[in-house]
Amino acid sequence: MLPNSVPLNPVTDEDRQTYERDGCVVLRGVCNQAWVDRLLPVARRITVDKEDFGLLPTYPGRYMSRTVAEFRDLVFNGPLAEAACRVMGSKEAHFFFDEIFAKPPRSDEKTIWHTDRMGWPVEGKMVPSLWMPLTRITQANSLECIAGSHVQDVRYWLFSPNARKMIKPPDRVPHPNPEPLRNDPNTRFMRWDMEPGDLLIVHPWTLHYSGGNPEDDWRIALSLRIFGDDIRWAPRPDCVNLAGISHDEMIEGERPMGPLCPLIWSEDGRRDGDEAFPRGFATRWTRKRKQDVNEYDIFSKSLQAAQKEAG
Repeated sequence: MLPNSVPLNPVTDEDRQTYERDGCVVLRGVCNQAWVDRLLPVARRITVDKEDFGLLPTYPGRYMSRTVAEFRDLVFNGPLAEAACRVMGSKEAHFFFDEIFAKPPRSDEKTIWHTDRMGWPVEGKMVPSLWMPLTRITQANSLECIAGSHVQDVRYWLFSPNARKMIKPPDRVPHPNPEPLRNDPNTRFMRWDMEPGDLLIVHPWTLHYSGGNPEDDWRIALSLRIFGDDIRWAPRPDCVNLAGISHDEMIEGERPMGPLCPLIWSEDGRRDGDEAFPRGFATRWTRKRKQDVNEYDIFSKSLQAAQKEAG
């Protein structure tokens, strides 16, 4: 079986309506088993075995497509961008970045409730998270979303590495803690059972959360971020840094594109190849330095502190 290049199941009007209403939707069977068979062993080597694939030490589970052929192939030849565009109503998708989210078995590590909106140096709403499990997901270890929270136009203060070094501006508010609303009939907490190759699409304004992993195996998911039609550069100092893209290149009001943000799907069939796509980084590091600057470890400790502070 060859990896599929278009979604196995067509996106329906119901899928589009669900995304518009809830700010999230699960599409079943977007990628076939061939993709899972190719990606999961490599993802385990990166996350479980800590094998060195030349990824940035600050984010060792991000930008896999820069150095790992299997992930680069998914970005440029897989069906995820088309599925997302058909849900959002976008005619094009430019690549942003890819990332692995993994939790070890019997883990109680949590990610606090947040939205992705203010992490990205852009304006617009078509920059979703495309979350595809490579292992089976149960409701006990699923990503969780609050339905309809994407309609709230709130510029939350993000816990990005840059923001942690800044003083919070007065017009930003901390992310809320919706846990007391779990018994509120007017608040819908959404989580899913998912199979490898299913795809959860999350609106950038949707409040979402990740609890622990009570299962006996690793929970491993791949996340792709793309830019749709309405996205324009709007850099701010508190945004997440992007490997290889300086603020000088984020020209206010212009669309992200070019070799660092290639066109990976379009309604009329145009797309960029990966020949010019960067496969490295503009820095080098020693093994000791790699351990010292692992932003995932720093981030995890910061989240735990924030969780305790929030009660």
